[in-house]
Amino acid sequence: MKPDYDVVIVGAGPGGSTAARFCARSGLKTLLIEKERFPRYKPCGGCLSLKTVHLLNLNLGPVIENTIFGAKFSYRLKDPFHIELKDPIAFLVMRDRLDQFMKEKALEEGAEILEGERVVRVQEKEKGVEAELAGGEKFYSKFLIGADGPESAVAKSLSLPPQGIDGDGIAIQSEIPFDSSIPFPEKELHFIHLDFGGTPNGYSWVFPKKEWLSIGIGGMFRETKKMNPRQYLRGFLKGLTYVPEGKMERMRGHLLPSFYDEWQKVSQGKVLLVGDAAHLMDPLQGEGIYYAVRSGMLAAEAIIESKEKGTPPSDLYQKTVHLHISENLKWALSFSRFVFRFPKLAYQTLRHYPELSDLYLQVLDGRETYQGFVSGVKGRIKDFMKGRLSEKIRRAMAKA
Repeated sequence: MKPDYDVVIVGAGPGGSTAARFCARSGLKTLLIEKERFPRYKPCGGCLSLKTVHLLNLNLGPVIENTIFGAKFSYRLKDPFHIELKDPIAFLVMRDRLDQFMKEKALEEGAEILEGERVVRVQEKEKGVEAELAGGEKFYSKFLIGADGPESAVAKSLSLPPQGIDGDGIAIQSEIPFDSSIPFPEKELHFIHLDFGGTPNGYSWVFPKKEWLSIGIGGMFRETKKMNPRQYLRGFLKGLTYVPEGKMERMRGHLLPSFYDEWQKVSQGKVLLVGDAAHLMDPLQGEGIYYAVRSGMLAAEAIIESKEKGTPPSDLYQKTVHLHISENLKWALSFSRFVFRFPKLAYQTLRHYPELSDLYLQVLDGRETYQGFVSGVKGRIKDFMKGRLSEKIRRAMAKA
C-alpha cells in the first residue's frame, strides 16, 4: 500500500502542531488530524515558562494575555509571601488562542490539517502505519506521531503505558469574568498565586488574564472515586475574598497524565508519542506545555533522521527523550512525593529561604535542573530543622 503521507500526527495541541511545523519544514508530507474544530476552549492554566517561550522561538505577542513578574505563595491561603523580579518570569495565554496560533504556524510551513475527525485506532503495518477514523476512513503513512492527550487512542493502540503504574491526576479549572466587579489586588495583577496544603498531592492557583481569572486546582489523586476534586476548588474559591459568590463560569476538568519512570516507553517502531500522550508532564507542578513542545521537536527530529538513514525512529526517539526530558523529570517525581507527603514542611522551608524560590525560577527558565534544585532544598530542610529530622522525613528525603 502506498503511503498517503510521510507523517500523520494525531492531535493539534502544542506538541502535535510543533511536530507538524518541524516535519513540514523539512519537506515531509504532513497531515494533522484533530478531533475538535479550532478555535476550541481548552481547560488549562495557560502559563508559559520562559524556557517554553525560548524553545518555541515565535513571536507570541498576538496571544499573550499577561506578562508575569512575580509569584505569591500561600499555605491554605494563609502566611503568604511574594517574590518579584525586574524581568518576566512567565507569560499567560488562553489555550484556544495559543493552539490556533500554533496550528496556523504549522500550516504556514506546508502541513495539512483535518479537523473534526477522531482517530480511534492505529496499527503498524509492514511498511508504515494505518490510522482509522471514527467514520471508518483510513490514512496510511510512513510514520505516525500520537499527540492526542492523556486518553490517547494512539497510546492505547500500543498498550501504553503498562498496567500497574500510579494513577493519573485531575485538574479542575474555573474561568471567572475579570471585570470591574472583581476587587482583585492591583499590586498582584502581574503575579501568579500558588497555594499549597489545601489540595491533596497538588496545589491551587490563580492566573490573572485580560478578560478572565483562571482559577483551579490540580493533584495526583490516587483514589478519585473516594474524593470529590470539585469540593477542593469550591473551597479555594470561597477563600478568595475578591471572588463574589456564584461568579463562576466554565468549570471544566481534565486528566493529568502521571510521569512514572525515566525509561518509560514513549515509542514503538514507527509510532512516537509526545506530550500528555507520552505521560511527559512535570509531576511536581503539573506543567505540560513545555514537555509537549520539546517532545514534539524531538519526535520530528527522530523521524527526519530515521527517513534519511532508513531505520525505525523508535530507539533514537526513546534515547533523546530520556536525555532531554525524562532524566530531569525523575528528580521532579521523587521530590514531588516528598512535597506532597510533607507539604507544610516544604512550604515553611521555601518561605524561610527565599533563595530556593529563585533557584526554582531558574528551573522554569532552563538555567537550573531539578537535580540541582532538589539538592538545594534538601540542604535547607536540614538547616531549617537544625538536623532534628524524624525517621519518616529522613526516609522521604533519601528517596527525593
